[in-house]
Amino acid sequence: MSYSPRLAQPKPPFLARWSLGLVLCLIATLGPSRTFGQESRLALRDVQVAVDEGVYELDARLDLKLPDDARKAIDSGLTLRLTYEIVIDRVRRYMLDAEVASLAQRYEVSYHALSQRYLVRNLNTGEQQDYGSLAGAIDRASELRGLPILDTALVEAGPVYEGRIRAVLDLGTAPDALGWLLFWSDDWSSESDWKTWTLRH
Repeated sequence: MSYSPRLAQPKPPFLARWSLGLVLCLIATLGPSRTFGQESRLALRDVQVAVDEGVYELDARLDLKLPDDARKAIDSGLTLRLTYEIVIDRVRRYMLDAEVASLAQRYEVSYHALSQRYLVRNLNTGEQQDYGSLAGAIDRASELRGLPILDTALVEAGPVYEGRIRAVLDLGTAPDALGWLLFWSDDWSSESDWKTWTLRH
């Protein structure tokens, strides 16, 4: 009768076992979580366009409400990304509208643990500012003032031109070390309705 010894299974490294235990504890503590998209609120208001030195400039204000889970995720290291999608169309009666211009104004809000400050970075310009509270950082990213969107030379007399803007919020990307935060959230993104206006020549 032959004897086949059972091979011993290697034990997981200490760090892996510790991380797994931490994840299970956090999941148990947090319990079921509603999706970020269902809890967040995004609404654009006070959208205005004016001409300054031959350029259409946009002002807008975003009402943004984050759920507590999203705020905790930012404090834990996730980055909030806020994108304003802007499109200018020439309205045509019997055909699809013709797109004249489109642009995306992007911001990132993150927490810097060493300085205990919240950072707001304009990804279009690279400009960065810091704030003592998450509310202050979000308030800055939620406001557009004097954003250049189109040269007036591109708008012809006669045709009707319409602009539209929406805000898109994303917490879906994270450092590998914080990927576990996504386990208890089905969807970390949300978007506002489109807000439209008519360009005046």
